[in-house]
Amino acid sequence: MSRTFDDPNALDSDALVRAYGPVVWSLCRRLDPEPEDAYQHVWERVLTRVHRFDPAGSGSFATWLRTVTRRLLIDRHRRRTVRGPVVEPRELTGSTVAVDDALDAHSRRQRLEDALPGLPADQRRCVVLHHIEGLSLDAIVDLEGVPLGTVKSRLHRGRARLATLLGGHR
Repeated sequence: MSRTFDDPNALDSDALVRAYGPVVWSLCRRLDPEPEDAYQHVWERVLTRVHRFDPAGSGSFATWLRTVTRRLLIDRHRRRTVRGPVVEPRELTGSTVAVDDALDAHSRRQRLEDALPGLPADQRRCVVLHHIEGLSLDAIVDLEGVPLGTVKSRLHRGRARLATLLGGHR
C-alpha cells in the first residue's frame, strides 16, 4: 500500500475504505466463500474498533487491519464448519481484453481462484498472504502467530496441494 496514515482514528470511514478497501477485498475474495458478506463484516468490525489502533505502537495500520481481517475470516470459517458444509464461492468475472495472452492469463488466474478453496484454511492463508498479497515470511509469522518453520511448511504443503488440484496445467 503506497499511502499510509499516521492516525487512522482521525480519518473518516470513507477515506479508510478507499485507501484499504482493495487489501480487505483481496483477502475476503480469496479466503471466504461469501466475500461480499465477509467484506461488509470486516469493515463493520474495523470501523467500530479503529479507536483501538495505537499509531504510536510498533505495527502499521495496514498490519493491524490485516490482522483484524484474518481473525474475522478465521472466525467465519470456524462458524461455517460447525454449522455445516462450506458453500463454494461464486465465480467472479473480470474484464478481459480480446487478446489470446490476456485470455490465457485470465484463465490461469481463474483456475487458481477456483483451486484456492480446496486448500486447508491455514495453508490457503499462507499461500494468499505470501504469493498473492506479497507479504514476507516474517510478516506472515507475525500475522499468524506461528513459528517461521510452520509458515514455510504451510506454504510448501499449500503449493503442493495447489499443483495437485491444478493437475499440472499451466
